[in-house]
Amino acid sequence: MAKKLENMTQDERIEYWAAKREKERIQRRDRIAKLSLDQRVAVIKVYELVDEILDTALYPDMGGIRAVTAFDLQELSEAQDVLEFQFNLT
Repeated sequence: MAKKLENMTQDERIEYWAAKREKERIQRRDRIAKLSLDQRVAVIKVYELVDEILDTALYPDMGGIRAVTAFDLQELSEAQDVLEFQFNLT
């Protein structure tokens, strides 16, 4: 029987959480590997655009919300359309 978390030493807890994080990382990797190439590309594109637009919008040294262009939003909208199509979200 596995030892309860509250009965573990600090080193055992560190080892337990490291193993848990590694297991979850492997599960995420396996799930993303099951996606088609087009699905992976769609997810990555949306992630990159959201990251870029939020960096610009949220940080004044990057220009702030006024620096987000209509072109940025159009690219994001197109990426959303591809994502919607790839995952049948309609």
